[in-house]
Amino acid sequence: MSIDTKAEAVASPAQGTPAPRDSGLEWRNITYDIPLPRKQRKAALAASANGSSEKASPAANSADQGNGVRELKAGDRRILNNISGHVGRGEMLAILGASGAGKTTLQSILSARLGSVGTLSGTVTFDGKQRNPNTWKRSTAFVEQDDCLIGQLTVEETLRFAARLRLPNAAYTRAQKDERADQVLDMLRLNTAAETFIGNGLTRGVSGGERKRVSIACELVTEPQLLILDEPTSGLDSFAAYNVVDNVRSITRRTNISTLLTIHQPSYSVFCLADRVMLLARGGVFYDGPPGEPAAKYFSALGYSPGEGVNPADYYLELVSNLERNEEGEARITRLLDAWQDQIKKGPIKATQPSDGELTKATAPGDKPSPSSDQSTVVASSPGVEKNGILPEPGSKEAEDKRAVVADKYSTWPITWPEELMILTHRHFLQQIRDRELLIGTQAQSIVLLIIIGLAFLRLGLDNKDVLARIGALFVIPTNASFAVLFPVISIFPLQRQVMLRERSAGVYRTSAFFFSKILTEIPGQVLQRVFFYLVVYWMVGLQPRRYGVWIAVNLLQVACSVSLGLFVGAVSPTLNVANIIAPLINVTFLLFAPTILPNPPPWFIWIRYISPLTYTVMALLQNEMHGLVFRCSPGETQCYANGEAVLDSYGLTTFTVAECIGFVFAITFAFLFMGYLGLRIVAKPRFRYTNA
Repeated sequence: MSIDTKAEAVASPAQGTPAPRDSGLEWRNITYDIPLPRKQRKAALAASANGSSEKASPAANSADQGNGVRELKAGDRRILNNISGHVGRGEMLAILGASGAGKTTLQSILSARLGSVGTLSGTVTFDGKQRNPNTWKRSTAFVEQDDCLIGQLTVEETLRFAARLRLPNAAYTRAQKDERADQVLDMLRLNTAAETFIGNGLTRGVSGGERKRVSIACELVTEPQLLILDEPTSGLDSFAAYNVVDNVRSITRRTNISTLLTIHQPSYSVFCLADRVMLLARGGVFYDGPPGEPAAKYFSALGYSPGEGVNPADYYLELVSNLERNEEGEARITRLLDAWQDQIKKGPIKATQPSDGELTKATAPGDKPSPSSDQSTVVASSPGVEKNGILPEPGSKEAEDKRAVVADKYSTWPITWPEELMILTHRHFLQQIRDRELLIGTQAQSIVLLIIIGLAFLRLGLDNKDVLARIGALFVIPTNASFAVLFPVISIFPLQRQVMLRERSAGVYRTSAFFFSKILTEIPGQVLQRVFFYLVVYWMVGLQPRRYGVWIAVNLLQVACSVSLGLFVGAVSPTLNVANIIAPLINVTFLLFAPTILPNPPPWFIWIRYISPLTYTVMALLQNEMHGLVFRCSPGETQCYANGEAVLDSYGLTTFTVAECIGFVFAITFAFLFMGYLGLRIVAKPRFRYTNA
């Protein structure tokens, strides 16, 4: 990673850049280059050495836009070229651009979520100050495109958990946190859906628009000063999209925050909801001003006007798409980029106050906009918003003062580690007991396997022919548990992991608190579900009645070990598909080198036996069962085991005692948990990248 500090100088007056602002978010001279792929990079470096160079993008060719910007290095590609802009308090800015225009990259830079690859230069300030890495991630709100929510929680529960985790104890009591959740519930117009479950692919829940508003609400509980949304209308119909953006605009004005959103193919009614729009093409800006009539006049003066019935937002972006890559299209893009640089010298484009008729025209066919957000959503007048007068009305001077105090508290963790653990454990517990499909599925699986295994090894006797059957039963039962427990754990972990990554990037809680809460819910939950199975199958198989205590202890410890393996695999696997590949690979390898399957493994594989929990589980179970047994030998049998000790000696199952085997399984369990924690800590570590101010 490299950050170029030489390009920090403010743009020259000739470019028309206004004086630095002390309110809202401002960025100046943002330039970002990334290395080309290896083959293209080699070709570019060779061409540079020969005195030629790759043709630059229209944005980089723009004369004015290139002033004061570092030279593009051979072998690099310019993604953003000297972009400047701002979004003030109480203002909503929409960033639009075709694929590859740079809108997502710009958003990542402004939110400090850009990866470490590439060279970045420029300045980003908020309220006239450099962004503080200690408070930025907690004092700003970032709403991702994908809604990572827990389907088993209601809307109200989701917001209350968010408030209790995110709001600092130094500024809020428990009652105030719950009231803040109610305030946000009202601001996002989610009162009617408060008791509705979020839902998932298998369970019906809230609508798509409500789901998006819940995601926004989770970020707004912290009373942020800046709200950034990544394509909030993606996947929504025009009506739901309008309501979401209209709701966001209302909150922006009501609470006097700065709001920035990227948006893809908006309807014209959504396009006109923004106070300003920034249109990007090839890493440069070709319009930054009010939507609606001002934008239409600007492009009309350049000779570009959409036809009757054409969505102007789509039309403006089509002007710079040039999918055919022809010279005419490239010339048009260059002209639009240069024209905007000329406009910057003249000054910003002023907004006009639309009449009722113009507002009607802004509504695209088929859109059904809700009432104007400026009048329809008055938070203080809604019931329940100021319960007992605990919190000030959003947007009031008292609320602004409290928000400033809260922002100062975000340099440390909002709540203590024990509180994080308690709240996260409660949330995971609710998710676990409400997941009907998983609970019913695992119980049905347990009952079916109980019947099959119990009947297959029903009431084993003490004849010599029953020796192998007894060994088989004591191998199959823990092996079944290792698979039956492992896959339910890894099936739910990836979604929880995504929720955790989103919350960790916002600095909500510590990784250790999340992981320990998973241990406290998953291990007891799986153990309790298996107790009935072990109790019944023990008597069905006909094992020694007085050895039940060690039997249940060893098997339940194997369950805990399988859960720990599932947590480890789930933590280090980026997707469920990857987890489903890794988990069987590890489990089958452990199974293959169990002492009853491969008594004498090759020397180069002997180490696998000693790291396999099944080795110690099977050894402990067989020692527990075989000691004291006397087998009957039929006349004429060439090989006969006189007693259980002879069986143990024959299979080499006396290397360790039962107590030692239990100790080794404990050690392996803790090893899996430790590796899972380290893996999750590495994966979940928030990575922020700030430009120098």
